[in-house]
Amino acid sequence: MTPTQNTTAINPLDHSYAALAEATTRVGEARAPLFLATLALSMMARYTDSAEALVLIAQAERLSAT
Repeated sequence: MTPTQNTTAINPLDHSYAALAEATTRVGEARAPLFLATLALSMMARYTDSAEALVLIAQAERLSAT
C-alpha cells in the first residue's frame, strides 16, 4: 500500500514510515543521506525546546552505533 492509497486501515505512524521509506527509495542510495539530513533539519526546526531535539539526536546516534 502506498501513502496515497486508502490509509484508513493503518495508523498515522505507519503511514509516515511508509512515506519515508518510499521517498528514500525514490531519491536513491547516493542522495539518501542528503535527503535524510534535510528532513531532520526541517523537523528539528519545529521544536520549540532544543532539549527535545538533542535527546533525539543522541538516541539516533546510539541506535546507529549498534
